[in-house]
Formats: sequence, structure tokens, C-alpha cells
Amino acid sequence: MSRVILIAADKELPLRDRESAAGLPCGFQIAEHRYYRDAADALDFEMKPFQYELSLERCRADLDRLLDYLRANFVPGEEAELWSLWVGDGGGTRPRRYRGTLSEFDLDTLGMLTEIQYEPDLTGEFPEGLISQVCLTVDA
Repeated sequence: MSRVILIAADKELPLRDRESAAGLPCGFQIAEHRYYRDAADALDFEMKPFQYELSLERCRADLDRLLDYLRANFVPGEEAELWSLWVGDGGGTRPRRYRGTLSEFDLDTLGMLTEIQYEPDLTGEFPEGLISQVCLTVDA
């Protein structure tokens, strides 16, 4: 089982290399959604059409970079979806969906993408539970 974090939108978004943030801690990056594309598509969740892999840590530097990126690329009335997906066996079958504004986005919100959350597995196959799939919709 592997996790992929995505940013999805109704429009194309610019990529961001890690090198553009050289000298700062953590590791914010936005890349083409290639490696886990087939596995993420197989989950068959309704997502915005333009999807990119988002790399980040739960730290102030990456939060600030993400907020700056969202402010620079989304205007009021637009929204971005931030997904934490677990692909392979043991991932939940329905995403937990949350919605908020850019001004409400903080380190605790970022933690919803980076921390593992469990939900009951009614089959009993996974005693700890299924790992939750999460979608945060952020209104610009």
C-alpha cells in the first residue's frame, strides 16, 4: 500500500521543482501525476480533471509555500482539491470530504493530508481498520 497526495483543479497548473525552494527546510513540490496515476484512477473517485502529485511535509515552510501557490494560481470563486489517497489493499472505499477557505487553511488542516486516519473495516480483513481517503476542497 502506498500513499499519493494530489492537487486537482479545473485548469492546468504550473509545476514546481524542489530546487525552486532550495535552502528552505521540508520539500514542497508539484509534479506531473504519473507514477500512481493508474492506481489512483482505479479508485474511481470523482476528481477535478487536472491532477498533479503534491509533495510536502507538515511544516510551516511547506504550508507557506502551498498557500502562496494557491493564492498565485486560483482566483476567488475557483477551488482546488487536495487529495490524500492510499492505493493498494487497505484503503477506504469512500473519501472523507472536507471544505474550507484558503484563509482557514493552517497546519492542522495540512495534517489531515499528511497523517494516517483510519475507519472501521466491516469485513474484519484489516484489524486496525481501512486507511481513510481524504479530499480537502479549498475555496480561493
